[in-house]
Amino acid sequence: MKNQILGFAALALATFTLISCGKDRAEIIAAISETQLSYLVESALQEGMAGLTAQVEMVAALAKENVSAQCGVTKDSTIVIENETPIGNAAYTTEYTWTLECENDVTPLNFDFICHSEGNYNNNRMASNDYGDANWTLEGLSENVNEFTANGTYGRNGEQTFKVEGIVTESNMDIVVSNLKIDKGNKEITGGSAGMNISGTTDAGESFNFEGQIVFLGNGKARLTVNGKNFILNL
Repeated sequence: MKNQILGFAALALATFTLISCGKDRAEIIAAISETQLSYLVESALQEGMAGLTAQVEMVAALAKENVSAQCGVTKDSTIVIENETPIGNAAYTTEYTWTLECENDVTPLNFDFICHSEGNYNNNRMASNDYGDANWTLEGLSENVNEFTANGTYGRNGEQTFKVEGIVTESNMDIVVSNLKIDKGNKEITGGSAGMNISGTTDAGESFNFEGQIVFLGNGKARLTVNGKNFILNL
């Protein structure tokens, strides 16, 4: 009888261990939750973190300054951003290459931009060392139009540290932007949408992959939807 009790105890302990290990594994995988993901996406979009918002503002400014550029001629510029803001700091160097595409080499149609950036940011939630590549097509060059329309892709890849959780990730972010509206006066984003995919691994060796949608709401806000959950992001 004593051996039988010990046998049941050993079985129970083994079962508990398996459940616990399974739970630990699930917790590790879920350590990059939708909430943590929203922090990562927000930082990658924020102007203060030299994100997508800052890049499209610069693209709009370059287009406005060079609307009379020679058709079909490729130009380039390197821009360094060093931001100190209440939410944190960022330092990025971005190389811009652009070409004014024209109809019959006369009438401006759009600007094509290729961008490569490298740098880091540090805010109260996260720190990141990363690099990224982007391609933008900017339309709406006519003086009679009050907004530029941008379509393209934006990527950011590198290492992030989630400060509160102590999680370190290696991630790859790809954002495909559709009909992004940019006010020609203040260069602010007023509308548009994007599809997003982020994949990577944690320092515990667990992989993650998220897909979601971003809607740009104007007034410095965007809405991220992932796995049925919505997050309002500050740009």
